[in-house]
Amino acid sequence: MKNRILFLFTVSMIALLFISSSSIDKPQAKTNLTPNPKTILQTDSSNNLQASGPGNIVYVGDDVSTGAGIKIFRRDNMGRLTEMPNSPVPTGGKGILDVVALGLSGTGIFAKVDIGPYEHDGNMVINADRTRLFIVNQGSDDLSVFDISPDGLTLTPVPGSPFKTGRVPSSVGLAAFDTVIVVNKNDPPGNPKPMGAQGSIMTFKMAANGSLTPVPNSEIKLPGARTGEGVIANQTSTPSQVLVAPGGKVAFVNDFFAGMIRPYVVQPDGTLKATKPFDIRSLGEDILPANGRSFPFSLGLAIYPNDNLLYTGLLFENKVAVLRFNPKNGKLKFVNTATNGGSTVCWFQIRKDGRYMWTTNQASNSVSTYDLADPEKPVEVQVVQFDGCGEPSQVSTDPDQQWIHYINSAVTNKCPANDPTLESNMVHTLKIGSDGRLTEVSPPTIMHLPLGERAEGVVTK
Repeated sequence: MKNRILFLFTVSMIALLFISSSSIDKPQAKTNLTPNPKTILQTDSSNNLQASGPGNIVYVGDDVSTGAGIKIFRRDNMGRLTEMPNSPVPTGGKGILDVVALGLSGTGIFAKVDIGPYEHDGNMVINADRTRLFIVNQGSDDLSVFDISPDGLTLTPVPGSPFKTGRVPSSVGLAAFDTVIVVNKNDPPGNPKPMGAQGSIMTFKMAANGSLTPVPNSEIKLPGARTGEGVIANQTSTPSQVLVAPGGKVAFVNDFFAGMIRPYVVQPDGTLKATKPFDIRSLGEDILPANGRSFPFSLGLAIYPNDNLLYTGLLFENKVAVLRFNPKNGKLKFVNTATNGGSTVCWFQIRKDGRYMWTTNQASNSVSTYDLADPEKPVEVQVVQFDGCGEPSQVSTDPDQQWIHYINSAVTNKCPANDPTLESNMVHTLKIGSDGRLTEVSPPTIMHLPLGERAEGVVTK
């Protein structure tokens, strides 16, 4: 009974956080734009289309459960996206259906909010020279790899793609020694969450042609979630992201329901050597006043380009944590926190010179700009509030960092489930100013996905 009361209290607290968002004493840019349906490709100058080729191509994962695909868009000079005639490109795998949003399951502590399956970043990544794309297929438990044509308009599966992973893969990292790291959530949609399921990490070796071979004995199984923290004891910890540090020899895994950030050192044979994890609980209730005892978790990882600093979202505290890491083994030490003017800050993107950082604030349907003049003390300088219903998630800038793209997908039991005529899967494209501030100059692009499907992942070329 005591645990049940704690569970119900925790869910109530989360509900309050999800329906409210704090504000900052700064001007807020608000969008008042009507979502734009899929446009037809035009070539006249009035459409302001740039020439085809690198710099204006945007890839978005549709994550459709009956057959996943990658949508290919070309961005024009006004930030408008036009889907290409060969889009979507099938991944050869399947996505996952939001069964909770459709009312197909509704028991357990997260009956109304299926936290876990959709909380991830790095589910679609692109290599440094933007010639190869990787995307997980959560519904078929595999990873698709594509070669990208020079103009960005053609995706060709590498030999053997897709490649079998663990259950419900969530994130991909490209590391040293031709190593590809995959994090598996083992957290399919639906409630209640089964006990005994474990998330995992596994690695592959990549050949010159992009083909992947599993590294023997590379799988690392993660402990189940702990009791008394708003989740079912011993359910999967639903790990959300792997992020590889510059140089490729250290990787961080955000182990969501474990409340841990786990560093690993990449070995020449492709295996991973664990370093002492950073326990979010160690921050204490001075840093975690709202959720020091329930949901002391983080989401989202980003690395400052000019120093050994790691950022993560203390999502239920509406804070960004700053951690310093040892570049040899990844060991983490807490530095500071910065406030967030939205709600449930999660995913990050940082300008290449390290001056500005952008976040998604999922529950408040907003995004933020931070000034990193002092990277240990981020300062939020802007909150952009999107109109309508949605949950901004993965984010990517164009190669020149003149534009930024946010995936905005349906919130469980909040958007299309309440209004089947409302389409909330969309891509917001915002112009980046020289001061890092964002302006949405054109309406967002609607994805037109079936009810219960949620767009996941965005990268650019």
